[in-house]
This record gives sequence, structure tokens and C-alpha cells, in this order.
Amino acid sequence: MRATRKLGLKIVCVLLISIFFLGCDSFLSHDTIQGEENYLSDVQLWEKAISPYLQDPLWISRDIYDAGHYLMVPLHAAFLFKNSDWQEQFRNHFERFLSASPAEIDSGRLNRLQYFYLISRYIVLAEQDKSDFSHLEELVQTIEHEIVTLWIEEPAWQWGREPFPNMRDRVHWKLDNKTVEKSYYRAIIDEELFVFAIAADLSVFYRLSKQPVPPVVSDIVETAKKVFEQEGQWQVDGGWLFQPGAWADHPDYIYAGHTQIVLGMEPYPVPGIAQDTSHSHRFPLWLISLAGAYKDGDPEKQFYQNIRKGLTKQFFNKVLVPPTSSFPGYRTTNFMDGWNGVYRYEYVTQGKGKGYGPYELSGTLTLGWWTFLGGKEIRQVYQEMNKHFPMSSELLKIYVGPSTSRERHPLVSEPAPYLNGFKELIVRLSGRIVAEKL
Repeated sequence: MRATRKLGLKIVCVLLISIFFLGCDSFLSHDTIQGEENYLSDVQLWEKAISPYLQDPLWISRDIYDAGHYLMVPLHAAFLFKNSDWQEQFRNHFERFLSASPAEIDSGRLNRLQYFYLISRYIVLAEQDKSDFSHLEELVQTIEHEIVTLWIEEPAWQWGREPFPNMRDRVHWKLDNKTVEKSYYRAIIDEELFVFAIAADLSVFYRLSKQPVPPVVSDIVETAKKVFEQEGQWQVDGGWLFQPGAWADHPDYIYAGHTQIVLGMEPYPVPGIAQDTSHSHRFPLWLISLAGAYKDGDPEKQFYQNIRKGLTKQFFNKVLVPPTSSFPGYRTTNFMDGWNGVYRYEYVTQGKGKGYGPYELSGTLTLGWWTFLGGKEIRQVYQEMNKHFPMSSELLKIYVGPSTSRERHPLVSEPAPYLNGFKELIVRLSGRIVAEKL
């Protein structure tokens, strides 16, 4: 009798344990399936928008600038998420670039540098991943030739005077001259910042591949450090700004004192105004590149990491505006100090009586580069933004902003990228990228 009871208890226990583990398996399976469904949805959006985009020769004049913006988050996602298919699509795209006729590649300096920075990030990510990509050396030679030519060989234009012999002379003149006729004469411009970041990425490649860093590349990286030491400004709350006031009297900024757009506005500059938030969205990744040029433990690496932390504080304390009861989505002020006045009134691509009013640079958020600030907080912002797709007309209006006359690739000609899955995927990936791993 006792033996029978013991046997019965054993059977019950076995059954209960089996049911428990079956339940766990069922739960885990459901969780896995849900994850696969989300992943498949990513793949579907990628195949819908990014795959056909990468198939095109994006280095032509119409597309080269936009490609550098739109593809940066997808590129990092391909490597950080170890998606070999997505990596292969980038590889095939850049191999086609290498075989393209030089006449086909846009000759504009800034356009080229925006795209070449995409290439330099690809080189770093592929080399860190130890990918067997034989074309990396050729890509390195191509973009190194570009930045060396700009840095020491090709004349560098400058407002209000004859061109400098090269970019290096122009940058050092800006560092050495604090008093200028127009504030923006000494502004460090995008093409210089892109050259700094590309040189830093090349330094990473040479270090990882155990090759000496070319002297010109080292000189660019060292000059970048001087620029950020001298031109960065820490704020009392721990935030950080780059060259506040440098653009105050530039035509793009001289209407910033106005908080609405009306016909016939007179200039109303704001002394000491910070850079606009649209151009500034590249800084988080530029700082990652510049920090990457140094080894762990180097004071220079910590210097750039500290700046990125300061930029993060600046972004959350002054720039980012969370959803409110009166507006459903995230917005940004138009300027990095929190000022929200008019930007680029009657700019060449805007037209008569048009410009960017308050919050109308917010669409830059959807390119995803702010996720490179790193940290859980910015990832959560993008995770919340992902819930806003499909976007309401109210949100689309502020994100698209005033129309421009520039021709674009059909996949990224606004409002198309908000509707075809391109920006939805960028925002979704931005909510999962852990920039601290870069």
C-alpha cells in the first residue's frame, strides 16, 4: 500500500514537472516566435527600401549626399546585429563604387566627404568584425587619397579672401585668428569635420591591421584634437557646445531672433547662438570616430568620450522636446542652445518668404544619428518614436518641414521615406543600436 502511494506520488511529481517545463517551453517558443516576427518585419522593411536603394549608384550628384545620411544607421546595424546578408549588400554596393567611372562620382567636396565618411565607417566596422573583405584596402586608398589631397594639396576656399593653399592652412588660420570681420569666417565647417572623422577612422584601420599610420593622417587627427580643445565650450549644467556664436552673422542664421515666419522679415541675429540642430546631429558619431583613433586608457580617448557625455546632456537638457498633450511626437529646437527661432529664411532651396520655423528641423531625428550619443535614454526615445509609425499628418508636417527644390532619389524624396518604411526601419534600428559597443 505504502509502495503504491509512493509510486503514485512519483507519477504526480513527474507529471507536474513535465507540465511545468512544457509550459516553459511553450512560453519560450512563443517569445522566440515573437522575436522572429519582429526580425522578419525588419527584413521586410529592409528589402522594401534599403536593398533597392543600395542597388543604385548612390555616388552620383543627385544621391551622394543623402546616401551618407540615410545609410549610416543601417550600416552600423548590419555589423552590430551581425546580419551577414545586410553586410553583403553594403559590400556589393561599395565594390560597384570602386569600379565606377571617376566621371560618374560627384565632384562636390562636401557631397563626396559625406559619402566617404559612410565608407570609412564601413571600413572600421568590417575590420573590427574581422570580415574577409579584400576590397577594404582599395577603399582605404581611395578615401585616404581624397583627404590627403584636401588637407595638403588642393586650394581651400574661404569667405572674404583668396583661397588658402590647402585645408590644413585654413584650419590653422581659424585657430590662430580670434578676431575676424564676420563671425563665420572662423567657423569650422562640415568638410573639415568630415576630414577629421575620416582620418580618425583610417587610423583605426591601420592600427587594427597592424600597419603604421601615414604622417598626414596623424597630422589631421592631431589637428582635430586642437580644434576640439580650443573651440568646444562647456556649459554650467555640464552640457557642451561647439563654437557657439561662430555662425551668428551667417545668412542662414541672421533671422534666428524671429520665432515665426512672415513675409518681408528683417534680419534679427542672436549673438552667441549655437549651431543648428540639423547639422549638429553628426557630432555623436564624429566623436566616436575621433575617440576610436586612440587606444583604451589614452587621455585623448577619454577627452572625446567626455565631450560625448557633455553633448548628451546638452541634447536632453536643451534640445529634445518630448511629446506633450498638445503635440504627439518628439521634437527638437532649431539650435543646440535650446533657441527655437527661424533658420535659413529664403535659403536657395526654400524660396521667397520661406524658411524653417520653430521645431521644423525635428525631422533630422528620424535619420537616427542621435542614437550614437549612446545610453539607454536615447534608445528609449527611438523606441517610443517607433510607435508613431504610421505617422499622423500632424507629425509628418513638422518632420518634413518646408519643402525644398532639390531633386532626390525617389526612395528618400520627402515625404516618401516616412511612408515607404525607410525611416521607420531607421528609427526602429536606432532604438536597438548600443553605441557603447563602437
